[in-house]
Amino acid sequence: PAVAYAEPNYLLSVDTTPNDPGYSGMWGLDNNGQTGGTPDADIDAPEAWSIETGDGSVVVGIIDTGIDVDHPDLVDNLWTNPGEIAGNGIDDDSNGYVDDVHGINAITGTGNPDDDHGHGTHTAGTIGATGNNGTQVVGVAWDVQLMACKFLDASGSGSTADAIECVQYTTLMGAKLTSN
Repeated sequence: PAVAYAEPNYLLSVDTTPNDPGYSGMWGLDNNGQTGGTPDADIDAPEAWSIETGDGSVVVGIIDTGIDVDHPDLVDNLWTNPGEIAGNGIDDDSNGYVDDVHGINAITGTGNPDDDHGHGTHTAGTIGATGNNGTQVVGVAWDVQLMACKFLDASGSGSTADAIECVQYTTLMGAKLTSN
């Protein structure tokens, strides 16, 4: 009763530049003309990161070619279906998909959204690659949940019906935002 408000003891810093080795080439986040581009023609990511680097309660549905669920910069930010038990071959949450632990593949009607093209993984990384972990690249949100929904195949093609299935799935499973 003597405490009006409490919050975690965050680590703070004046430097919001991540230590990810690929960051220096990501001109869209912070453009200083490093590839011959126009300085400051970017989204001002470091300025935004000085305010917020993400919120782990936010779920973003990635409606694309799937996500590489083993990617080192994405694995910590993959959404995990709380109603599903991985690998037991049962639709534990009764949503119509067996073992949809990180999302679905609308093409095959399965719980395997693994990316066999690369575009969805790239998109997921742009949105939510873990930042400041010394690995590869950084996303706009360093802490976010990425829900995979595959409707495009290895050649990058897919049907409208499968895209709609992904929109319905991500909505049903609680994604508040989608990248389509």
